[in-house]
Amino acid sequence: MNVWKANGLKYILLFSLIFCAVVSVVSLWSYSGSSASKSAAVRQGPSGGFGGGPGGGMGGPRQLTNSSTEGTSTSGDKGTTAGTDTSVSGGSGVARDGQHRGPGGMSGNGSGMGMGGPGGGMGGGRSGNSSSAYATPLAIFAALFFGAFVFIAYRFRAREWKLGERNRGLMLWTVLGVGFFLRMAIAPWISGHMDLMLFRNWATTAADSLSGFYTNGSSDYPPFYIYILYVIGQIGSTDAFSPYMSVLLRLPNVLADIVTAYMLYRLASKRVGYGISLGLAIFYVFNPAVFINSTFWGQVDSFFTMLIVAMIVLLVENRVGWSTVLFTVAVLMKPQGIIYGPVLFFELLRQRKIQPWLMAIGGAVVTTILVILPFSWGQEPLWLLDLYKGTVGEYPYASVNAYNFFALIGGNYTQDTTTLFLFSYHTWGMICIVLVTLFTWWMFIRSRKPQFAAAAALVLIAGVFTFASSMHERYLFPAAALAVLAYLYLRDRRFLWLAGGFSLTIFLNTFDIFYSSNSREQYGIILGVTSLLNVLLFGYLVKVVWDCSKSTTTETAPPSTDRVSLELPSAQPAWGASSSSVNTTIKS
Repeated sequence: MNVWKANGLKYILLFSLIFCAVVSVVSLWSYSGSSASKSAAVRQGPSGGFGGGPGGGMGGPRQLTNSSTEGTSTSGDKGTTAGTDTSVSGGSGVARDGQHRGPGGMSGNGSGMGMGGPGGGMGGGRSGNSSSAYATPLAIFAALFFGAFVFIAYRFRAREWKLGERNRGLMLWTVLGVGFFLRMAIAPWISGHMDLMLFRNWATTAADSLSGFYTNGSSDYPPFYIYILYVIGQIGSTDAFSPYMSVLLRLPNVLADIVTAYMLYRLASKRVGYGISLGLAIFYVFNPAVFINSTFWGQVDSFFTMLIVAMIVLLVENRVGWSTVLFTVAVLMKPQGIIYGPVLFFELLRQRKIQPWLMAIGGAVVTTILVILPFSWGQEPLWLLDLYKGTVGEYPYASVNAYNFFALIGGNYTQDTTTLFLFSYHTWGMICIVLVTLFTWWMFIRSRKPQFAAAAALVLIAGVFTFASSMHERYLFPAAALAVLAYLYLRDRRFLWLAGGFSLTIFLNTFDIFYSSNSREQYGIILGVTSLLNVLLFGYLVKVVWDCSKSTTTETAPPSTDRVSLELPSAQPAWGASSSSVNTTIKS
């Protein structure tokens, strides 16, 4: 009995970790012999693509057809695809970046997974995805998660949480391990979004010829993540791993979820109490907004977010060169990485030294050359610039399923050349980008410290997503992690409320697009409520950032009731404060 009292928690943690690991192994083993995996292996064909034959969808490399049709919306109006998509009939991935090729949705035209034809837009609009499987359990889990978040924030913020000194490492690795094994157990059985088929096709094309990836096919995806797909393609081409291709495609982002949670924990452990550090790791690992993106949808936003979080951390630590390297990699992975460029620019201006500028320029140039060089043989000198120009101009809509201000006023899939008051949607979007950037710069100047970088990055992504045109539903994804990061650097727990709020809107937006079968013209309640919430959250974020920047420059200003003071009169650490003597106590 004494042994159980002394080691009971340890035994429970070990059992939980082992149990989840066993469940994951059993799930993967069962899937390898299931009809679903065998069907996937058959569809892959000898060249690794989908379909293999004429009209069979995405076939093997270098079987490109140039036929293209303009997509037609599912509602029968004069909807068009976002640009003119080239259909793939046994081709090598004449595919774009897998982000909703237009209003037509995924409904096929009777010719396999073609991307053109009536209703044949690649995952566009709101035409659902593979199936509605697991939608109800996921919704229930999300409701429980967000309900628990609100309950804990209100009910326990004034209480003490005492966690024993022992088993700390085991607690952390149990949280991270359980999060990883649960994802791996679920991943094989979720068919995912159409994007997975594009990634799979690109992986096999890259594995066939990495240097010829862009010359043999047509893809607007930037080059960095093609390296990851190349490795996946090589592994997935073996007989042992071929049935697990969909799992392999998700694996980098599942790992990125865990790594990001670990980075937040490590940073938190240096700045706040252990209980909060572990709580933040739990918040991110089991966040439904994170879970649905990497494990259900199968997208790469988790990997991108990991790069952005690491970039901000290195920038705050004055490691400008490495921070620039990660920023460059992020831009070479997703064009929207440029949104975070002003943060690096603001910090370089703040330092007022030439050396950081030289390190940043050198890091960006060297990284770009190393990443693009293998793809540059046989290409035009400005091929990368042309690639980005094509990507940026591919979605001429006010909103592309992004539940933001334009969607709130009925602009989802409205041409961005449409006039809204005096200007077009596109012009209004550019004006808002400029205003958000100028406001962020002003706040950065007022704060006078590099720790403001996380809050600046949060303002930029939230502001651009909410008020710019051509936004997609997943572009807001990094906001949840950045809000946690801003809390750790600025010690204002209102950022935790923002982390919860943005997590909710990210999940609702992603869930609605992933599972909804409504036509794009329907102004659903989820669209309206989520869009309004994003507008309100950005307004609240502006207020919080204003307070934080002001309080760091005005010594005589009275502390806000929402600020976290480092020490209370009673010498007890406040919620969010760290103390080496009472590191296990959390009290507000």
